Amino acid sequence: MPEHIPSPTASRAIYGFCLFLLFKTLFILYLLWAFIPTHILDGIGLSYLPDKYFALFVPILVLVGVTFFAFLVYPSLSLSMMPEVDAVSTITDNFAIVRCQYQFPDRQRCNNKIDQPYEDSWMVKPICSKHSIRVTTASDLRSSTRISNYCDCLEEERCLLKKDPRHLAKLRAKPMVPAVSDLNLAEVSRVLYRKRRR
Repeated sequence: MPEHIPSPTASRAIYGFCLFLLFKTLFILYLLWAFIPTHILDGIGLSYLPDKYFALFVPILVLVGVTFFAFLVYPSLSLSMMPEVDAVSTITDNFAIVRCQYQFPDRQRCNNKIDQPYEDSWMVKPICSKHSIRVTTASDLRSSTRISNYCDCLEEERCLLKKDPRHLAKLRAKPMVPAVSDLNLAEVSRVLYRKRRR
């Protein structure tokens, strides 16, 4: 099967030249029909031509159609394919650091980095792949049961809670530096633009 390439070939050159001559001829015939008075055309025997009204009506109709498409239809199609104005995808990209929002039974957040947060659609995935299997309902995210030493490690031999059950208490005693992540836009807006009481 021959490969389709955009380079010029002999047949394309012939077709292109024929189309060029055809449209030049049609344009000259259109100008002659539009500018030669009707009584001269009738004298030649061309009495079956359309009314001169269509010489202006058809180009104006085409221009109105192009304008309507360019300023209404095309922007509307573009806007319908865009995400919502307040969607996080309008201000972020695939390099943004999105943290997992899974909450353990002791109310601590997972805080793992979500790899490819926009993999399925423009909606950000709130939970990492490690916890997406566990979360079945919304009640799992907001579990009120408190377990003091809850281990969620993938490799049990490397789990610090298994080695030292008091590890969690030691961590809570220290002031923790939060993991690097992008700021939540809603939280930033709430802090910056809240109504100040006087």
